[in-house]
Amino acid sequence: MEGVVPQSTGVNGGLAPQEPRRAVGIVPNAAHQAPRGLFDEGAYELAVVEFDDQGRCYERAQMDAVANRLDALAGADAIIVVFVHGWKHDARSDDTNLISFQDVLRQTVAQEVKAAAAGGWRPRPVLGVFVGWRGMSFYDRLGILDNVTFWDRQEAGRRVSVGSVRELFGRLRHYRNRRKDAGGAPLLVIVGHSFGGMIVYSALAQSLIEAATVPVDEVTPRFADLVLLVNPAVEAERYLPIYDLVNVRMQQQKGTDQPPVFVCATAKNDWATGLAFPIGNAFSLISESYRGREERQAMVNTIGHLPWMKTHDLVGSNVTPGYERIPVSPQANWSPFWVISTTPDIIDGHNGIFKDKFLSFVAGLVFEQVAYSMSKRPLRTMAQPR
Repeated sequence: MEGVVPQSTGVNGGLAPQEPRRAVGIVPNAAHQAPRGLFDEGAYELAVVEFDDQGRCYERAQMDAVANRLDALAGADAIIVVFVHGWKHDARSDDTNLISFQDVLRQTVAQEVKAAAAGGWRPRPVLGVFVGWRGMSFYDRLGILDNVTFWDRQEAGRRVSVGSVRELFGRLRHYRNRRKDAGGAPLLVIVGHSFGGMIVYSALAQSLIEAATVPVDEVTPRFADLVLLVNPAVEAERYLPIYDLVNVRMQQQKGTDQPPVFVCATAKNDWATGLAFPIGNAFSLISESYRGREERQAMVNTIGHLPWMKTHDLVGSNVTPGYERIPVSPQANWSPFWVISTTPDIIDGHNGIFKDKFLSFVAGLVFEQVAYSMSKRPLRTMAQPR
């Protein structure tokens, strides 16, 4: 029956316990969470899917648990939030990204309950999917060993991006499209941070480029309701095809009222992607050829650190909702592809990505998309009997 949420099949009792890390050590190329991989946290469900250094599932049962849950939700709308962590992180239960992600899921539940009460529909269930990979291979308490793993972990992330994570994204997209085709109102948000942003962009690049080729008088299709990269450690040259397509749209002077399909947000004080990343990739200027200043800069810098790619500034404000989005490029008015630079009170450095003002900004984007999609569906509404 449409709108009835099937009972959770997740495991009660929380994430797997972890042994404290020693002063110095090697992170094993192995899963940190149980094969079942789906946890019932009461207000929400949490799935953990982990991939090895070659991009394969550590535990196939983790992928199967997500697939089975999506099949069970085939007749109901759900809010699905995906987070792919970056460098120096993994799926340990005590990882700060995993802990903060669960806080985000709790906030998502609260926002949905509030919106449902105001709109008169049954709150949609929330499913979080934490994508784990071996973002840290060596460690020590001084942070020396993990810093020298940049190139090694960058290559591992690239292998993950072309591996079975694409199956996971494909299954999530299939669920979303199936519900949309049935007149439903699911919500899919895919977020990647640091090298996790590289994984997300690499895995979805073809779909994003295809979306950017849509004629300017048509609605740009979406892989997800929002694809969000936060301080992504990905070369700006990878974004050049979309940047060029947006320039074509701008020259045709066709604007859009469509909420963004893609958002890249980078902190102005993110020295990991602003300084360390260009140094780490400087060799490419010797080993590869390029044409002109733009290509040279794009080869070694990340998307968010090139002023000519930027579409908006996001700055803090004392007025609700706590931020102000300022267009800084003509592209800002012509495209649902945004490249945003933030002040430290929005995102602070490389890892300060879970600040309240930034989460408020993301929530605004997501629920703006909900309102937009509902306005384009005159025959069906999201309202369901309580």
